[in-house]
Amino acid sequence: MPKIALISDIHANLPALQAILKILEKEQPDVWICLGDLVGYGPHPKECIEEIRERNIICVQGNHDAGVAGNLKLQHFKNPNRRLIELSQDLITKEQRKWLSSLPLILSDEEQLWIAAHASPVEPEKWQYLESAIKVRILLPKLEQRLCFVGHTHRPAMVSDAIGLNKFEKGHKYFINPGSVGQPRDGDSRASCAIVDTENSIYKNIRASFNVNPVLMDLENLGFSRREAEQMMRV
Repeated sequence: MPKIALISDIHANLPALQAILKILEKEQPDVWICLGDLVGYGPHPKECIEEIRERNIICVQGNHDAGVAGNLKLQHFKNPNRRLIELSQDLITKEQRKWLSSLPLILSDEEQLWIAAHASPVEPEKWQYLESAIKVRILLPKLEQRLCFVGHTHRPAMVSDAIGLNKFEKGHKYFINPGSVGQPRDGDSRASCAIVDTENSIYKNIRASFNVNPVLMDLENLGFSRREAEQMMRV
């Protein structure tokens, strides 16, 4: 049974990604899964894609990935992020853009232990937010897999199929969101990720501090105002 490292919503924030990878490497996971949105909001799309691909981390496509790849119209995004997504199409290589476009919306393992998507694994192309336990408990019975890994909300969470069960235990289905690496939205500015030890039934949310100032400066260097940069990084 594997130990799984989960990362999501990197959003082209290289310092945050490097901080998280350094911590996760110490956990020695058997499987690495990225739940999408490598790009958008941040100034380092090319470098973040390189970091993920160099480690052969399996990855699903997020809505921002789809936007940069040309699979999702820019009208689905708001400025200043819309401008950055359009700019990111030129910041990455043509080969990287093709790779983003080829990412699947859903992944699952051969043993059907887990299923992974950026948003909901049911109709993933609609990019629905699973932001409540009610929505999650409606979803879980529809899945064959015991574990459902999802990002998109930028908020870490673990929800079981049983009301009142807050521990990771065998015999139950679980929804797990590792939170956001590059743009957390849960009141904690540190980068967020998760470890799921399926052998020992252990779930850990892990946080890592990073310096956001170089990210803001690089956004300014791309032509965004300080206010816009802070808005995109939720500072």
